[in-house]
Amino acid sequence: MNDGSVEIELRLPRWAAIPSVRRHAFAIAALLVLAGGLGLTWWLLGRSYFAEDDIVFIGRAAEETFGWDDLSRVHIGHLMPGALALVRAITAVSAYDWTLVSIVILVLRAGAALALLRLLRLMFGTRPLILVPLAFFLFAPANFQAGTWLAAAINILPLQIAMLMALSSQVLLIRTGRWRHAFAGLGWTCAGLLFFEKAVVIPAVVFAFTVLLTAKERGVLGAVRRHSVLWLVHLALAGGYLVVYGLASGGGGIGRALPGLHRAMEYSAAFLGATVPTLLVGGPVTWGAETTAGPLVAPGVVEIVVAWTVLVAIVVVTCRRRPAAAWAWALGAGYLIVADGLLIMFGRPDSAHHAFESRYIADAIPLVAVCLALALMPWRGSRPGPEAGARAVSAFTVPAVCAYVALALVAATGFAQGLPGERNRAYFETARAELAALGRGVEVYPALVPDTMLFPWQAFENRLTSRALSPLAEGELRRRISRPGPAYRGVTFDEEGRLRPVRIFGGFVVPAERTDGGPRCFPLDRGGSVTFGLRAEHPGNVARINYRVREPVGVTVRTGALDTRLVLAPEHRQVFFPVPVHRGDLRVTVDPGAARPCLTAVALGAALPEEAPGKVSDGAG
Repeated sequence: MNDGSVEIELRLPRWAAIPSVRRHAFAIAALLVLAGGLGLTWWLLGRSYFAEDDIVFIGRAAEETFGWDDLSRVHIGHLMPGALALVRAITAVSAYDWTLVSIVILVLRAGAALALLRLLRLMFGTRPLILVPLAFFLFAPANFQAGTWLAAAINILPLQIAMLMALSSQVLLIRTGRWRHAFAGLGWTCAGLLFFEKAVVIPAVVFAFTVLLTAKERGVLGAVRRHSVLWLVHLALAGGYLVVYGLASGGGGIGRALPGLHRAMEYSAAFLGATVPTLLVGGPVTWGAETTAGPLVAPGVVEIVVAWTVLVAIVVVTCRRRPAAAWAWALGAGYLIVADGLLIMFGRPDSAHHAFESRYIADAIPLVAVCLALALMPWRGSRPGPEAGARAVSAFTVPAVCAYVALALVAATGFAQGLPGERNRAYFETARAELAALGRGVEVYPALVPDTMLFPWQAFENRLTSRALSPLAEGELRRRISRPGPAYRGVTFDEEGRLRPVRIFGGFVVPAERTDGGPRCFPLDRGGSVTFGLRAEHPGNVARINYRVREPVGVTVRTGALDTRLVLAPEHRQVFFPVPVHRGDLRVTVDPGAARPCLTAVALGAALPEEAPGKVSDGAG
C-alpha cells in the first residue's frame, strides 16, 4: 500500500562516500543542527543584557541572607527555589557578568536540545527524519526570549528539560515495565517544580502522552489502568505541590481572576489566533513594541493568514498520511490552549500585552516538536533496534525545513533589534567605572533605575540603585551604595549610569526673613531643638541640612523612631543623610553645651542627579 512517500535521488559530494562519514552521518548531521541552533542563541545573547527581573534577583541575592525564606519567596506568582538558588550561585561567582550568564543559558539550551534528541531516538530510532523536530525546536522563535532573558531562562529551560526527561522515562517504563523509570519520571517532575510552578502540568502531559502511545494497542481504558498506581502518585504530587504553592503565595500570588467575556475573546483572538500560529511557522517577519526584555509579537494580517494556511496544510497532509497524527496534534493543541492560553489569561488578567509575548508558549515548543515527530513517523513501541529502518523522506521535507530555518533567522534578526543589550550594557559599564573612580568621603544615595530597564510596577525598593547596583561593588564601597550614611558630599546615579551631585526633590523649608535684616536662621527652642513637618512616604529618601557654624557642632536628627547623629563641620555648608519611611515630623536637636548653629534650610525627598555635570572626587564642599 502506498504510504504517500516519494523517493528522491540526490547527488552527494565525494566526501559523503567515505565510510567513516557514512557510518557517522547521523551524528554529524545532528551536531550541525545542534551547533546551528545554539550558535543562533549565542548570537542573540550577544545583543541582550540584564533587564527587569534579572536586576531584582541579583540585587536581592547580593543583599539578603541566603536561606529558605529567601528561596521560598513567591515572585509575581512564581515559586522557584531552584531558579533563585541558581541566581545566587551566579551572583556569588561574578555579579552582573553577562558572559557567565550567557554560558549558563547556553548550557541549559543545550541540555533541553539533547533531552529532546534522546526522547526522539528512544521513540523513533536513529533515523534522519527526527532531525526535523529537533531543528524546529532549536530555531523556534518562541524560544528567543527564553534564551536571551535570564529571568525567563531559569524558569522555562529547566521546565523544558524536566518535561522531556519525564517523557523519556515514561517511554522506557512503557517499553520495559521497570518501575525505576517511573520513579525517574517523578524525580524529573520534582526537579521541574523547583524551577517553575508550571511544571505541575507535567503529570497531565505524561498521562496524555501515555494514552496517545498505548491506546491503539490496549485501548484507552487499558492504557489508563496499566499504570493506575503511577497516576495516583502523580496526582498526589501535583495536589501536594499546589497546597504548598498556595501556602507560600498566601492563597493567590498573582491575583488570578476570571476575565470578562469580551476580555477573554480579545485575548484568545490575539494569543491563539495570531501569536501562536505565527511563532509556530517561524515568524514573525517584523516585531512590535519593545519591552524591557525584548519586542512583542506583532504579525500583520498577511503573516497571520499565511501562518494559518501553513499550519492547516501540515495538519491535513500528515493526518491523511497517518490518521494517528490527529491525536498527536490534539495533544499539542490542548497544551497550547490550556497550559499556555488559559493559565496566562487567568494569571495575568490586567496585562493584555502578554498575549503577544513569545515566551509564553516557549514551554510548549518541546511538546509540539514531539507531536510533530509523532505526526511524521510511527513510534517504535517495544520493538528494539536503534536502526529501525530509515524511511523515505517526502520531497517537500528538506525544502520545508530550510524555509522554516530561513524564516526563523529573519525573525531572529528583527528580534535582536529590540533587545536591550546596547542600552543596558552601557548603563552598567558606566556605573561600574564611576564607582571604581569614586573618591573617599562621598556617599551614594539611592535613585531609581531607569524605567527602560525596570518597569515601575516592580516593588519600589527593588527599583532603587541602592539594591540594584550594589552588586557592582565589594566591601566598604558596596556599603556606601546599599546603606549610605551621613556625608558632606552626596552623589547619585543619572539615567546613563553616571554619578552626579545630589539634588533633593521633595519638601523644602527655609526660615522666615528677619525684620532687623539679620542672618536668616531657624529659631531653636530652649532645649536646642527645632521641628520640621517633613515626612518620608516611601523608601530611599534623603535629607539635607544647610547650615553655618564656626566650630564643629553635634546634632541629633529624629525621624520616626530613628536617631541619626551628625556633626556640622565649619569647613562645609551642608550635610546629607538617609531618612527611613516615617509619617511624623523631622526634629533636629543640638547637643547640650554645644554652640547653637545657624540652620539655613532643610530639604527631604528623593535623590535626583544635578542636571549640570560636576566632578566627584572627595568630601570637600
